[in-house]
Amino acid sequence: MAALLINILGTAVHADNSTEKNTGIKAADTSLVLLKEGNIRFMKGSSVYPNQTSHQRKLLALKGQTPLATIVTAADSRVDPVLIFDRGLGDLYTIRTAGNVAGSDALASVEFSMLSLNTPLLIVMGNTGSPIIKAAVNKTKMKGHMVQLLGKLEPAIKMTRVMNPSLEGDKLVNKVAETNVRQVMRDILGHCPEVLNKIRSGKAQIMGAIYDTDSGAVYWLGP
Repeated sequence: MAALLINILGTAVHADNSTEKNTGIKAADTSLVLLKEGNIRFMKGSSVYPNQTSHQRKLLALKGQTPLATIVTAADSRVDPVLIFDRGLGDLYTIRTAGNVAGSDALASVEFSMLSLNTPLLIVMGNTGSPIIKAAVNKTKMKGHMVQLLGKLEPAIKMTRVMNPSLEGDKLVNKVAETNVRQVMRDILGHCPEVLNKIRSGKAQIMGAIYDTDSGAVYWLGP
């Protein structure tokens, strides 16, 4: 799975402006460090809740937003990136859909955040114990728009079953969530050429992750 993503990314091309490239890499690295530190605080129950004052709110209203990172994740009440990474107002641009899938609205939101807001880091984060993925794995009968949503998870389910034929139950569901993170990363890079070019040129970075809803830990899957 990782090899397919590497093939999409290809070998990083040299940007004409090396300063801009170095700035992008440094900004992404700094953002990732801040998020990792925040997740450690969250796990320990020692969150400091930065950037949540009335001053920060007024500042953002006046000057606009410059998020540290764009996070594509699930619409799940247990999964709140701002809390998980112990950040505040204006820090994270979050894109959330049930099942953590990349439809046209999600892709457009990624393009807006990465290109217009110029966020340096793109994170696709799945989570353990996803009820939507469990329903898709168990082929639970759904109605309305849910039918199409579950269909978007089918490629990840098939790939996981092929690569891990012995997995069952919750272990299978959680492995599908991980496979789906890679699928969403490929979908973004395959359908958003300007985002791909930005990452290839070193002006931004992409990272996959899984959030453990029990421990509160974020496990990093790499680019």
